[in-house]
Amino acid sequence: MSLFTSNSFYELCMKPESREDLHQMAGVARRYRYAGVAVPIDMGVGDLDDLPTGFSIIQSVELVVKNASRVSGTVKQWWEKSDCLILRGGSESLNRVGVESQLVDVLSSPGRINHVLAKLASENGVAIEFNLGAIIHTRGQKRSETLALYRNNLKLLRKYRAPFILTTTPRTSYDLRAPREMAALSMLFGMTREETVHGLSTIPSQILEKHDPNFIADGVRLV
Repeated sequence: MSLFTSNSFYELCMKPESREDLHQMAGVARRYRYAGVAVPIDMGVGDLDDLPTGFSIIQSVELVVKNASRVSGTVKQWWEKSDCLILRGGSESLNRVGVESQLVDVLSSPGRINHVLAKLASENGVAIEFNLGAIIHTRGQKRSETLALYRNNLKLLRKYRAPFILTTTPRTSYDLRAPREMAALSMLFGMTREETVHGLSTIPSQILEKHDPNFIADGVRLV
């Protein structure tokens, strides 16, 4: 059975600009064989009852914090309210505090990571984001720099067996890509098809499981 027909795929960083966009993007994602998408919690998706059947709308929170010293308290405030907690990194201090927290599900926009960050991400189960939108929407030197950055990050994540997710951070349905297309894009920086499935299916599923009220530990749930 194909890797792309036997797994449940998720887009965890969808950013529709309106509820109308959400409806359209959810329909496209479902046609692309995604099992669910995560959208900002302030979209108010709880009362949407006409979305595709058998399809999950996941409520995410992306924290954009300028001062790393405020991350801990903000993370604790939002973790239980969301299905996926994302911290936008980029600076050395934000990246470090992000991968040190077991409550951060995803570190987005980290830039170039190093051995220390990869090791901490592995130990604390913090998934590092590969934003393939940065490949789709760039050309020339900028794209080459992004591919080199992703090759570096992938090498370190492999070494320390750290989790990662794949996204295009879509804002419209035109930004969405099917899992097979995501695999083709990921191959540009050396990722295997199996790793693509891992980042689109296995790791997102584990993140969602952690937010299940009945979750106790990996593989253990209250019934």
